[in-house]
Formats: sequence, C-alpha cells, structure tokens
Amino acid sequence: MVIDENGENLGEMDKLDALNLAKSKELDLIVVSSRPDGVSVVKIGDIAKSKYEKTKKLRKNKGKSSEMKEWWFKPQIQERDLEIRLEKIRKFLSKGGGTAKLTVKFVKKTMPEQMNITMRTIQEKIAVFAKPISEVAREGRNQSIIIKSL
Repeated sequence: MVIDENGENLGEMDKLDALNLAKSKELDLIVVSSRPDGVSVVKIGDIAKSKYEKTKKLRKNKGKSSEMKEWWFKPQIQERDLEIRLEKIRKFLSKGGGTAKLTVKFVKKTMPEQMNITMRTIQEKIAVFAKPISEVAREGRNQSIIIKSL
C-alpha cells in the first residue's frame, strides 16, 4: 500500500514501482507500518521532515503529561503544619501541576479513628481549592485520596 506526499492512497504497488515513483518526485519512501505477511504501508515523503515532525510531536506530548505528586501526613499533624502543607499543594495545583495524592501514613500506636479524623480535616480544608477524583482508599494501613484543582 502506497500513500503519496499529500496523504492520498495510491493503492497496492510493487516495491520497485513505488521506489521509482518516489525518486521521480525527488522524495523518499518511508515505511509507516509493516506486517509479517509481507504487506507494508509506505508513504512518499521527505524522511528528514518526517523525523522532525515525529520528534516535535514527542516533545509536545511529553510536556503535556500530567504530573502526580504525593504528600504524606501523619495522623497527629499539628494545625499549622497542615495549613502550610495544604498551601503548598494549592500552589502546585494552581500552576497546572496535574493531580495530587494525599496520604495519611500509619504510625505506631495510632488509632484508626485518629487517621479518619485527619483525613476528614484534610478533605474539608481542600474543598476550597480542589475536588477529589477518587474516594478515600485504604492502601495497607494508610489512607489516601487523589485530588485535582477546581
């Protein structure tokens, strides 16, 4: 299968005919995909331009990847420490940081109720600048929630 430089399908062609057609237009024959049964899809075009567009597309996609950052909290976290950490999370999300995972870590001699209280407090305070993507999940002994900006 041969595709010309304008994206039009020229149909099935012999390999030599496709090469001659590409040479007559002073372009290259680029393999788009090949299958084990011998049928390949090739495109007539400039190989340097094709490589440039491919790397440009990869760079563009790389920049758009959403980042997930995780913050850990102890169940007995002090009020001011919690406020400072939540302010950093708010700044991260406002810069288009993607998503944040907030985890309340299990510490020895911690009652599960204390962890629940800390997680509820966090949820109440983040409601101003973020919304939860997931419910509170238990990961072993820890509790976590994933949020994104409003």
